[in-house]
Amino acid sequence: MTRLKLGMVGGGQGAFIGAVHRIAARIDGRFELVAGALSSNPERAAVSAAELGIAADRSYASYEEMAVAEA
Repeated sequence: MTRLKLGMVGGGQGAFIGAVHRIAARIDGRFELVAGALSSNPERAAVSAAELGIAADRSYASYEEMAVAEA
């Protein structure tokens, strides 16, 4: 089965609901988290991305930036 690539907006360090969404995606097994705009603070976004195994070049400071880069 081909897994759908997932980009997450929000849900970085300290965000409760982001973890819930990631757990649900992992349980489903059909998704792979590959990008994220995990915080409006670029430094916190980068730390969260690293903790989640997202490549540094796929960590974004805004959803707009992520949408343009990942489209």
